[in-house]
Amino acid sequence: MRLYFVRATSKAEMAKLKQCKYMKRKILWLSIPFFISTFGWAQQLNPGFNKQEYLDLLSITAHFGDSSYQVNFPPPPEYTLAYSSSIMGLDNKWELYTKGNDLAVISLRGTTEKSESWLANLYAAMVPASGELKISQEETFSYHLADNPKAAVHVGWLVSTAFLAKDILPKIDSSYQAGIKDMLITGHSQGGAIAYLLTAHLYSLQEQGLLPADIRFKTYCSAGPKPGNLYFAYDYEAKTQNGWAFNVVNSADWVPEVPVSIQTVDDFNDVNPFQNIGKVIKKQKLVARVAMKHAYNKLYKPTRRARKNYQKILGEITSKSVGKAIPGFVAPEYYQSNDYVRTGTTIVLQADQDYYQLFPDDAEKIFMHHLHQPYLYLAEKLNFNSSFSDDLPKSPALEGDWEMVYITGRRIAFQGLYPDRKPVITFDSEEMRISGNTSCNSFNGPFEIKGNHLDIGKSLAATKMFCPGEGEMVFLEALQQVDAYGFEGKELLLMKGDLTLMRFRKK
Repeated sequence: MRLYFVRATSKAEMAKLKQCKYMKRKILWLSIPFFISTFGWAQQLNPGFNKQEYLDLLSITAHFGDSSYQVNFPPPPEYTLAYSSSIMGLDNKWELYTKGNDLAVISLRGTTEKSESWLANLYAAMVPASGELKISQEETFSYHLADNPKAAVHVGWLVSTAFLAKDILPKIDSSYQAGIKDMLITGHSQGGAIAYLLTAHLYSLQEQGLLPADIRFKTYCSAGPKPGNLYFAYDYEAKTQNGWAFNVVNSADWVPEVPVSIQTVDDFNDVNPFQNIGKVIKKQKLVARVAMKHAYNKLYKPTRRARKNYQKILGEITSKSVGKAIPGFVAPEYYQSNDYVRTGTTIVLQADQDYYQLFPDDAEKIFMHHLHQPYLYLAEKLNFNSSFSDDLPKSPALEGDWEMVYITGRRIAFQGLYPDRKPVITFDSEEMRISGNTSCNSFNGPFEIKGNHLDIGKSLAATKMFCPGEGEMVFLEALQQVDAYGFEGKELLLMKGDLTLMRFRKK
């Protein structure tokens, strides 16, 4: 803040000075709408299943079809196509849409009629969820989709993810540079399967510091098949829990039931009743031992043979065709499992009697229940939106004055951002008002709490004095993203989802 020292030499000059100060203060408060819009108090993505959000994305994914297919799905008018990729990998393609200046949509194409696209589905052996994939003579795709070493994923869709990610990441960066930090990821059918792996890859890049931590991703996998084993599902669901990823399925659709799953005793956690089954059998009397061993082998050996055949046909043999479609591709070593499971928070579109009147079973039309139209019909019948933590009691611990001690997102040291004064926030739970200072200007406005969800009013009033440095801007950019709060010890955390943006200590 700049201070101007003025020496008045007469009463008239003193009166003019007071009038000048009054007008300056009035102008500052009249300029509040500009002040707020400058810092982009934009609507943020919220956790939970949003019916309209899904319907919009369903229409967007339908626009990969031909014109006769697209005509049944008018594009949402508020979304703008910003980029359409070329064909890559195994006939993969994606598009980038924007909604206003603060939301982007990454839309992934599903299976096409081309043989390369079907190869991505049929190449159904599993590979470890972390490792490297040689996709050409010059390129190796490094990935870490799960922390659990037993996690494994579908290799064909991993190949597709490798090519798509290479093209998607620069667009994420340019969108972020343009101020977009909220991004929806979606895909129907094969696009939904790839959406799982892409989401896991982007989360991993954030954890490694290779993507900005304040980008919020939310994923809708529509009509997607199973992407990996139980350990991948556990990791994916843990990272996206509290309403940040959904798996939408039509109960009449067979595609979410594939790939074929073959579970063996090797697919259990290390501590399980089968671990020492041999020793248990040996302790039995002769007749019981023979009977138990015979029964166990009858149950266990067929699943191992089936897994071996599955990997040979849909792994080793199919990889040769993939190598022809992608010059320089090197088949990886496969993970010894084919235990595919359904993944993510599932929204079931329940096919009822009315549905089957419109979309009857027909053995000649195997994709009848998989197309966009039946999904759209059932989704429109949903009568709910889900939200998370809305029914939890309000926390009185927010009450009082809180001084900021940490903020994410900038390389400038905290003390460099706030050398003289740190931002302070005051919560008044009686009036449901928030106030404080940005380290320079004062602000106040309403707020709402539902459980741990925190909604800071978008009509905050603020003074508008000149402020040196970037501290105020950094604080306001973080504040506009806050949608949740929590506590860690004696510190108040203001968060976006489960990402901590700022930390405060009570004054």
